[in-house]
Amino acid sequence: MIKAVNIVVGYNSRVAGPLSFSYADGECVMLRGRNGSGKTTLMKTIAGLLKPVSGTIETGGEAVLVPTRIPKVKGFTVDEFVRTGMLATAGSFRKLDAESEKAIREALSMMELDGMAAKDLSRISDGEFQKACIAAALTRKANVLMLDEPTAFLDVENRVMVLQTLQRLAHETGATVLFSTHDIHDGALYSDSELAL
Repeated sequence: MIKAVNIVVGYNSRVAGPLSFSYADGECVMLRGRNGSGKTTLMKTIAGLLKPVSGTIETGGEAVLVPTRIPKVKGFTVDEFVRTGMLATAGSFRKLDAESEKAIREALSMMELDGMAAKDLSRISDGEFQKACIAAALTRKANVLMLDEPTAFLDVENRVMVLQTLQRLAHETGATVLFSTHDIHDGALYSDSELAL
């Protein structure tokens, strides 16, 4: 869940707010607003990467932000990419425990990437890569999963696929999913609520 009370976000001055909102576990929320309205800043604040100017935010657990425009690095497989998010918690020899390996398999399966785990990132579609980014975030078992413009630069088919995946993910895992988008029409079709800035 996400609960904010009179939250003001920004860097040196107010960018957005005050805002008060509450979203339940398992809810998929579309965040919309013009460029510069504070969408990314709000998500960074919810993720704990920025301190709020004022007000309070509660997430009931870890909040993970998947940024936009992550580069596809040639030479990395889908599996290697997904597991990079877990290496920070690995031991000194970078070996993951059985529970972490299970989380990776489950994330790949949930994102329907099992069959392409060994594929080079440079050889998968942009939509499939966005699903790999979501899978990497899923391995963290976050209570709140946020995606900054997850459908940017995708064709219509991949945009719909990613949005459907996000809503299914929220409903099946119980995580609260918050995504920003300028594609309000499709975003509204595949979200349970919306927050306008």
